[in-house]
Amino acid sequence: MPYHHGNLREALLEKATEAIEEDGIGALSLRAVARRAGVSHGAPAHHFSDKTDLLTALATRAMDRFRAALATGVREAGGSEREKLRAMGRAYVRFATEHPALFRIITSSEFIRRDDPEFAASYQSTFDMLKQAVSEAQREGWAQGVDAMALVILSWSTAHGLTTLWLDGALADGVGPFDLEAVAAHVFEVLTAV
Repeated sequence: MPYHHGNLREALLEKATEAIEEDGIGALSLRAVARRAGVSHGAPAHHFSDKTDLLTALATRAMDRFRAALATGVREAGGSEREKLRAMGRAYVRFATEHPALFRIITSSEFIRRDDPEFAASYQSTFDMLKQAVSEAQREGWAQGVDAMALVILSWSTAHGLTTLWLDGALADGVGPFDLEAVAAHVFEVLTAV
């Protein structure tokens, strides 16, 4: 439905999300987003100076959604702190596979201005959530004596690596078809068993 009234900035972000999910990031342009929103091709310039500005705003919004998905995974996990960390890993993989274009934007420096204050704050908040989950799992007994930041990087790398291998098709090429949810659950179980 074309934009008729209300918050044009939000409408443009919604249409940009639709566009990248349907056509990919490379096909995105301010004109294409304006066309989807049913506004003049110059209308986006009132809110976004260029495509990178639009994608950075979209990445900030996507990072907020990503963090909410991680938090939901943790809340639904219940149980031990290790189980919450495992649930965070599974939520990471799930978000990325359900929203691959958004995932590519928030994890790449190619498309956005990572030093944008709003994006940086959202990113830091998400990273802090992971640090807290690792810290709580360590307090519960996981990998005690191991440097906490090394565990944060290990946890993040595991989730990101599994996800990227899946999205790029490398896992299917190497091991054939499999249930990603089941594999993710097993990988994060192994990671937190130490």
